[in-house]
Amino acid sequence: MNHRDLSSPTLDGLIEKLQLRLNAHATAATRQWWNRYLKGAASFRGVKMADVRKAMHAWFREARLGDRLSVGQQKDLALMLLEEDYTEDKLAGVLYLQEILLPAGALDWHSDLPRFARLFDQGYIRDWSICDWFCVKVLGPLVEQQGELCARAISEWREADSVWQRRASVVAFTNLASEGDQNFPGFTEMVLDNCSQLLGSQERFVQTGVGWVLRELSRSDQGCVVGFVEANLDRFSREALKNAIRYLPPEVAERLLQAHLPSGARGLRRTLW
Repeated sequence: MNHRDLSSPTLDGLIEKLQLRLNAHATAATRQWWNRYLKGAASFRGVKMADVRKAMHAWFREARLGDRLSVGQQKDLALMLLEEDYTEDKLAGVLYLQEILLPAGALDWHSDLPRFARLFDQGYIRDWSICDWFCVKVLGPLVEQQGELCARAISEWREADSVWQRRASVVAFTNLASEGDQNFPGFTEMVLDNCSQLLGSQERFVQTGVGWVLRELSRSDQGCVVGFVEANLDRFSREALKNAIRYLPPEVAERLLQAHLPSGARGLRRTLW
């Protein structure tokens, strides 16, 4: 049976109904806060995260989407939300994937990662906020559910043209990194290989993605992270380095910071102290 033959709205019509719900939660104060926080990098309706989640679940329940749409149509709907302009719409799509489809076993990395990659390729994921939400709420949990082959496929994104897709090749693992090779044998080596590749770029959000995942990886293998940082010290931006060493012992972190400074700056700093 064609689900669209039912007396249900089209997918576009369903999205419009959700957008009305989101607008009902929007405030100028929240919009201004988000605009300041993202410094104009994204567009906002002005809806808090908790209210986006509430609106999405109420919409799913009251429209009986689980009954009226096939799994394929529901995935289409979630990805269509990610193609919308406003961040709250995109976040609703992320939450649909994370909180409804993923627990239902409806996602499969073989077929879905190429569709996710297209979101980056075509510029629908184009700022750090939605990139990171997508990574920690969808990609990381997908790896946790579906394992090493999924993780290694995401790792290949380090070669992508999109800055945000390259960032995703490490940020996807931030919530897994503290477990190191308990995720699967070779996890730590995989992450470090990704980091080494990405450090070839001085693009800020690529560098900070590396710093973030190394920070979390240091919880499971401090020595490995210290060795990696020492071997690649001159390839780190200052911002990325500070993030990478945040959880290291203070004396180790300070030594690495000092080594990262130009020699003249190190001497000046000692004089000021």
